Formats: sequence, structure tokens, C-alpha cells
Amino acid sequence: MLFILVGLCAALTSVSAEVKSLEEGWTFQLEGELSPKKIQVGVPLVNQGYKIPLRGKYHLTIPISNFPDSSVSVYLDRIHSADQTFWNGIKIGETGSLTPNYYAYWHKVRYYEIPNSLIVVGENHLEVFVECRESEFRCGMFRSIPLFGTQNEIKDKMIYEDVNQIVMAALFFGIFLQQAIGYALNRSSKSGLYLAGTAIFFVCWRLPVLNKIHFLGIHPEILVRLLFFCQFIFPVFIMLFVHTLFDRKITKIAFLTFFFDTVLALIQLFEMNPDQRFYFVYIWYVLLGIKVPILIELLAKNYKKSTEAIVVSLGALVATFFGIADVLTDVITGKNAYLTQYGILTFLFSGVLAIAIQSSRTKRELRNLNESLEMIVTLRTQELQKQYKILHDDLLMAASLQSKLIPPMEFKHLDLSVTSVFMPMEKIGGDYFDFFIHDDGSITFILCDVLGHGIAAALIASMLKVNFLEIAPKLKDPSSFLHELNAKMLPVVEKNYITAVASHFDLKKRMLSYSVMGHPSPFHINRKDGTLNPLSGRGPIMGWKKDVQLESFSHPLISGDRFFFYTDGITESHNREKEMFGEVRLKETLLEGILLSPKDLNEKIKNQIKNFTFRLSDDVTYFTIDFL
Repeated sequence: MLFILVGLCAALTSVSAEVKSLEEGWTFQLEGELSPKKIQVGVPLVNQGYKIPLRGKYHLTIPISNFPDSSVSVYLDRIHSADQTFWNGIKIGETGSLTPNYYAYWHKVRYYEIPNSLIVVGENHLEVFVECRESEFRCGMFRSIPLFGTQNEIKDKMIYEDVNQIVMAALFFGIFLQQAIGYALNRSSKSGLYLAGTAIFFVCWRLPVLNKIHFLGIHPEILVRLLFFCQFIFPVFIMLFVHTLFDRKITKIAFLTFFFDTVLALIQLFEMNPDQRFYFVYIWYVLLGIKVPILIELLAKNYKKSTEAIVVSLGALVATFFGIADVLTDVITGKNAYLTQYGILTFLFSGVLAIAIQSSRTKRELRNLNESLEMIVTLRTQELQKQYKILHDDLLMAASLQSKLIPPMEFKHLDLSVTSVFMPMEKIGGDYFDFFIHDDGSITFILCDVLGHGIAAALIASMLKVNFLEIAPKLKDPSSFLHELNAKMLPVVEKNYITAVASHFDLKKRMLSYSVMGHPSPFHINRKDGTLNPLSGRGPIMGWKKDVQLESFSHPLISGDRFFFYTDGITESHNREKEMFGEVRLKETLLEGILLSPKDLNEKIKNQIKNFTFRLSDDVTYFTIDFL
């Protein structure tokens, strides 16, 4: 990069030696005056005794001794505000518009090509009509000394100016890409994002400075609005970058300056005259002055705490120096030396370095933390393995105890043949079934499903066992039995609601009575005529409230009857496609196995469930009772 700049400087030096500087001999005649006055170019008209608004004519006599071999042009730099330029009385170009359709186009360079047909050997007359109505402008040709020479020589100078700005823009854009991509890849914090925003807004701020940009046919109003919008908004991103770099909460004063900067920037997107825009610039200068102590205070608080604070402080110091110099130059001379860009570039580089330092420290801390975590994880894993072994052994013991509390029903009693299946989702479950044979030969069955599964549900199931053994000998009526069981379980159930079905088989009277509390209705299968129907009757769930209304239902017992009691773990079992086993599939299986013994039927259902589901989603419990 250094070699490129040196080469460009050398090229400019050679061009400057060949291009003629039009510094001496200028006159200016104000509209309404009878005669012209000698005037200096490179100095504003307002500094030479003229008052705004003004309209007049620059004049210069240019002697040419030999007819030029190639096309020539004149370079007037930027003029405040509108002009029409003539060569030997013939207009060769204009920028902006004079009255009556006055329009200031102060930010475009005046480069005008002179046709060879207009060149004469001897005296040639260059006239520049100017008009300036902005009270905040210096007016006239003052930003630099006009130049005259061949088109290639003048263009070389303009190209050098553009390349200088493009090199700066490329550096800023490179910082934008580096930080934006880093943020997009989650390799930088929000500070990197705000730094990227600072860079891209500064690039857009400098775009209207490029000579070439004005020859692309872009409407000048768009360029003006872009320039001022980006100028007003980029300091906000600088301050946000510094705040997020140190993870500091934004103060109310800082927030207000950000807010006003943003409002001023948005205002610049609307149409207004140049004077009004520059009034807002002065407000922006005031806001900049407020930001400086905020920035200094923020950096001072972190100066001794982190290296990046020192780096950013140095960058901010350089940026402040160039910024103040640029503002003073602009205010005093009206000529923008573009010094700010060098300070901002230095600041951005310091920001990149600070983010890199912060990232390096963060990675180092993360590496140390990771090593500590790995050690802790190793120790915790060993402890968890030990605890898991203890828990596993305890669960095995609990499963063994539960199997004794809930023994499988595989028996015949008088005219009844009973077979059961219990498949807990885990090693222990929350389903409970049991039976009690009364002195008169009748038998009571209970089937319960505790909400949930695992240890808590298993503990509640064990409580059901205790209460069943207490209540069953005393009460044969199913509704009275469930009412009493509900009253005893209510204080300990809390959120673990229970569904239950109690049934009483009176074999002498050949009558089945039953009561339901929120449980799936048992199925009645008539094996003689091959029909299947659910037993009617519903009731509230157990554990919900103390005073519940329950009803006992009855059904006659006929030889060949089969009754199937089950929990919803069967029907709610699902396969990998989330399809449930369902009640329809259960009914079909029961009918297909109508001629099977209770044991074979239960085995058939178990196999179908295992083949259907890849893993149980709930405890599965059921039993089959045949009345012979």
C-alpha cells in the first residue's frame, strides 16, 4: 500500500509539472457593477468583500502560443454554488442552475472539456458565471487553484484524487467485511458489528467526494442526502462500539445524543436547501462535543483494567486530533481537507486490534475454563456413575418389591379364569391391579392407573395396595369401595391423579357389578356370538375432590363371557410415525383371539404391542377374565 501511494505521489508531481496553474490575472464583475475588479482564486468571495446573495462573472485571459496537439480542458474544482462556464464566448459546461431555476450543486467538481475549434492562437477568454445564495457558503472558486491543460493531464489529476479516496474507502470497506463476516460467523461480539457499521457508513459518507461518482448520472440530491445521513449516523456507531466493547450500560446522556444524531440523520433524507442542512451540521458539531467527554470517561474507567482500553484510547486520541483539525479548517477556510478520514481510519484499526485482543483473551479464558470444566465433568461423571449404580440397584430392588406387592394374576376360581400382564415403562410403574376373594366366594378386582410413571407413581401404587387390603374385606359394592378409596388417597395424591375401575363378581347370583373413576371402560366379549362391546358407565377421576358422585353398574354373567380390563397405556402406545395403537386395533385383536385362552390372548396382545411400538410411552397393564 505504501508503494502504491508513493507511486501515485510521483505521478501527480509529474502531472503538476505539465499542467498550467491559472492562479494570476483573474477579475470578477458583480452583476450590476460597471467594471470588473481584480480578484484572487483559491480565496472565497465573502473573504474578499462580497456579500451573499451574489451573482457575477469570473474572467481570465489565457494566452496560447501554439495550437494544442490534443484536446484540452479546464479544471475548476468545486464552486459554491452554481456556474456556467464559457470559452471565447461559447458555453463549454454548467453545473447546477442559475436563476430563475436556481439549484446549488456545490459538491460536484467542475471539469469542462474545450473543443479544439474554440482554441485560438493568442488570447483566449475564460469566463465563469457564478451564483451563490447560501449564507453558510463561502462562494466562488476557492477550494483550489484552477488548472488548464490537455484532457489526459487533467484527468490524471482527477484520477489521482479518486484513487486516493478509493484507497481509503477500500481500507474502510475491508474493515467492514472483516467485522461483518466475523459477526455473521459468530466469531465476534456486537462490538464487531458496530465497528462494521462505522466503517460502511464512513465509506458512504465519502462517496460523494469521488469525482467519478458525479459523472454516473446519479441525481445530485441523492448524493447530498447520502452524504449528510451517513455523516450524522456514523458517530452513533462509534459510541455503540466503545460501549459494547467494554460491556458498559449506555448512560441517559449518551442515549440522548444517539437519539438526536439519529433524528438529525433521518431529517437529512428529506429535501431542504443547503443552508438548512448546514445549520443541522452545526448542531451535529455540538453533539460531537458532548460525545467527547462521554468517550473519555468511558475509556478512563477501563484504562487500567484492559489492554484494549489503552489501544482504543490511542486511536480515539488520534481521531480527535484529526477531527478537530478538520473542523477548524472547514470553519476557518471553508475548505474541507478530509483529515477526519485518517483519524477515523486509525480509530477503526485500533478497534480491530482491541477486538482481536479481547477475542484472544476470551479464547484463553475459555481454554482455561474448558480445562477446568473437563476436570469437573470427569469428577462429576465418576460421581454420577456411582450414583447411577446405586440408583440402578435401588430400582432393581424396588422393582422386585413391586412385583411382590403386585403379583401376577394367573389363577382359576370357581367359574372364573384370570390372567394378567404388567409391563412398566421403566423398571417400576404406576399401574396397580389386585383382587380379593370374599368368604362367600365372590371376588373383587381393582385396576388403577396413576398419572405419570416411575418412582413417584410406584409409591402411590404401593399406597393403593395398603388401602385396598384395608377396604376390600369390608365393602363389596364397587361405588362404595371407590368412594372410600378416594377419601383415603386424596390427602396424598396432590397432582398425581388416578383413574380406577373396581368390579365385583358375584358367582352365586351370576352378576357382575362395577364402578368407574375416569378409567377406560372394560370390554365385554361374548365368545358364543362373537360380539364385543364396552361396558357402559363413567365417573370422575380419583384424587380430584372428596365429595364425588359414583354409581355402580351391573351386568349378568353368562357362560362364555369374557371381560377385558386395561389401562390406556395400550391404546396410547405409538410407533415411530407417531401413530397410536388405538382402541380400534385393540378391538380387532380381541376379536381375532376370541377362541384363544386368556393366557394366549394376553400373550398375543403383548407381542402386537412390542412389534408396533419402538418403546413404551406409558405403563401397560391389562387382565382377562373368562366366565366358564
